[in-house]
Amino acid sequence: MNIANLKGIWENQSKKVEPSNKTNQPLLAAIEVTQQMQKLHNLKISRIVESVIFFFIIVSLWQYIVNDFTLSAPKVSAMILNVFAILGFAGNIGQIVFISEVDYSAPVKNLQQSLYSICFHRLQLTKLSLLSVPFYLSYLFFGFDALFGFDLYQQLSEQMVTFYAVSTAALFGITAWLLSKLTYKNIATPWVKWTMGFIVGERLLDMAEFLNDAETA
Repeated sequence: MNIANLKGIWENQSKKVEPSNKTNQPLLAAIEVTQQMQKLHNLKISRIVESVIFFFIIVSLWQYIVNDFTLSAPKVSAMILNVFAILGFAGNIGQIVFISEVDYSAPVKNLQQSLYSICFHRLQLTKLSLLSVPFYLSYLFFGFDALFGFDLYQQLSEQMVTFYAVSTAALFGITAWLLSKLTYKNIATPWVKWTMGFIVGERLLDMAEFLNDAETA
């Protein structure tokens, strides 16, 4: 068999495969949409559970704040934590609304835009939540008082207060820089992918990769 014969066989095979690929494209698109629907449904359930948890945290913190209110480090810490809890609760409600409004019968481009909005909103909410990390002292002050009835701040020396203030400022700068890099467009970066998968969740990470592939295709 010579090269000309091989070329002819290859061309005939390509002609047979092309119609099959065109026929399967709608089916593949439908399967992809179905998979995204299931992921969004699971994500919605997770957001509902998180909303319930945030609600109980908010109620508990408010009860702690108004009970024998005094302007102390534990009380101020509880206020700070409550602000982040309220933001988390509001953000989860927003996620539930966004997911509920997704129109799966819309064109693929519109569906991708809806997925992008959900991904972007959740990522922004996650970044906002992570900004609570530099306020780690709030967790300590509140935790010691709530669990042991002990005001840790009163036991700190002036040097320790200064150290914690400097470390908080430094941690805030580092956190802000890291969060600026935490975007689904950087999903190819290993540490970004791992961080988003660990904090945001595998479902959102899969959708982010799906969007990234769709945009670069």
